[in-house]
Amino acid sequence: MNPVQQLKDQLSQFSASLLDTGPSQAAGSTLSRLVALAGMDVRDGQAADELGFFSKKYDISGKLFASYDAQGRKNGEARLGEAGLQLFAGLLYLRVLNAIDQNTSGIDRAKYVNVCWKIFGTVELPDFLDGARDTMAQLQNDLFDGLPDPDLNDKARQPNSVRDIPAVDWDEFRTLPVDVLFYEGPIARAYLEVLYSLRCKPRKIVHLIAANDIVTKKKVGSLLPSFLRSKYAAAVQSRKIHHWPQFLRRSQKGLIDAVFARLGEALNIDQGTLSGACDLKPLDHYCDDVVPLPITSLKDAGLSDYIKAQGARTYLFTGGGIVPQSLFDIPGVQYLHIHPGYLPDIRGADCLLWSTLLAGRPSATCFFMNAGIDTGDVINAAFLPDVTLPSAAADLDQKMVYRLVYGFVDPWVRAVVLRDTLTATGFLENLSSVPQKMEDGTTFHFMHDTLSADVIARRLIAV
Repeated sequence: MNPVQQLKDQLSQFSASLLDTGPSQAAGSTLSRLVALAGMDVRDGQAADELGFFSKKYDISGKLFASYDAQGRKNGEARLGEAGLQLFAGLLYLRVLNAIDQNTSGIDRAKYVNVCWKIFGTVELPDFLDGARDTMAQLQNDLFDGLPDPDLNDKARQPNSVRDIPAVDWDEFRTLPVDVLFYEGPIARAYLEVLYSLRCKPRKIVHLIAANDIVTKKKVGSLLPSFLRSKYAAAVQSRKIHHWPQFLRRSQKGLIDAVFARLGEALNIDQGTLSGACDLKPLDHYCDDVVPLPITSLKDAGLSDYIKAQGARTYLFTGGGIVPQSLFDIPGVQYLHIHPGYLPDIRGADCLLWSTLLAGRPSATCFFMNAGIDTGDVINAAFLPDVTLPSAAADLDQKMVYRLVYGFVDPWVRAVVLRDTLTATGFLENLSSVPQKMEDGTTFHFMHDTLSADVIARRLIAV
């Protein structure tokens, strides 16, 4: 029997066994909707949309709730039970097999494989899915053989300018028409070092200091006087955010030096600029006007009040969470962001890895943020030259090599596109943009460890 048809029959039998388990099967519940899907063709139409809805929910949060309302919001806190998750795992696996059978694009198959790994890693699979993990491993191997995606790869192979360093014809530092919303981390540090290397300074740095501990969420320095509390909170925030990059720099100095050498060669970055981002220099080294602003989150009224008081401004956003609607509603304010993916094609999370897998090389985009996920108007999108890690990176465990990628590669993928944007916009004096078409792109979510480890090993680490 055809494997797809066999799995359909098994799903129908399994779902039938769930029909007599009580009120959780009420019409409109998540389980009743999944049971209905087990009897439908999930390849297209309404059934495909229905499965896509649950897949997205799980892909983002790693959980499904017992029911959702007509707007897709959860009805209460009750979770879908184990049997329902097992049925859901079977449906996601069926979607992967259907995608292979129908020769669906590598982009869609990669998304399907990723979320399937996520459910396989959190639920005890039913007997009829025995052996599915081994099959998935083989399907993932086949997926790599068919990538990069031809259309994305064609775009990636076009000439790019990110190796070009803007010409600097001024002796004193030039003040750019932008304020930096500085949230401590490797990304923000890379941005400041790139600006400094070009003898540029932002108009102002707004130092977003986490008033609550980023791990425990407890208020930091509550017993200290206010004039000391901000400095102490900033020091705690910096120490915790930079813990792993600093650990790697100390414990793997030879490897990090080799990474810097490769980044410098591939992206034309001075070694002093690369290492300078790790030195955690005082912010007044980069700007003459630094405003410390303690906040509990980006929703903090203190932040919105501050931005309102400044009037019409352009801000470079460097991180700290999801920007709330309240900040977008402030008149005359716009936020620049560097996303590590080529927009509109590659939106979402872990896009350094998604770009490397699907397009064959990294990419990044400078754009104006809006309330959507990487859906704002595009200022400058670019694919980058190949960036690879030294073979010694393979000696690190999986978590540590992931930290290496996001502590030392991802920030510079973003930073060189910021540098390229300075050239393209007359050092931000002539910002123009192009709206995205929502239907032209794909939104990705965090990669499962099984897939990300393969991407890093096969695509990023030099053989």
